[in-house]
Amino acid sequence: MDDNMKALLEQKKVRLKIKQQYTEILQYKDHLTKSIEHFSQKYRYADEEEALKIETFISKLNFVQPGQLAIKEVCPYSYGNVYLCFLMGTDALFQIYIFGKYDDIMSDYDEWELFSPCLLLVDEDFIHYVYINDDGEVMESQI
Repeated sequence: MDDNMKALLEQKKVRLKIKQQYTEILQYKDHLTKSIEHFSQKYRYADEEEALKIETFISKLNFVQPGQLAIKEVCPYSYGNVYLCFLMGTDALFQIYIFGKYDDIMSDYDEWELFSPCLLLVDEDFIHYVYINDDGEVMESQI
């Protein structure tokens, strides 16, 4: 096989993988929407700009191992709107960010933990966050 054919095959593999991941994201979103009562009244998905901010925020956090945060400074704060981030699961699940009120997300915790035992709630100020470990313990902090 010549180099052009190999390059074309690689490009097709990359496009197929992207398409498969997009399909998986849509399946997760559909399942979440159907499994959470009144989902569309309480939540929305982060847009591309918000997702970029969340990914930048997460990149600043110190993960000891996947899903496990090393929290150095605990800082309680008043709760408002937060972005829900899944810290364990498939690559597609890591790319789904749900925006809603802290109280609503916590009241639906049983549904979220079915998808990921470790959750990160990033405050809309992108400074504060709440980390929920796989034992359901809630730890608040800031960067």
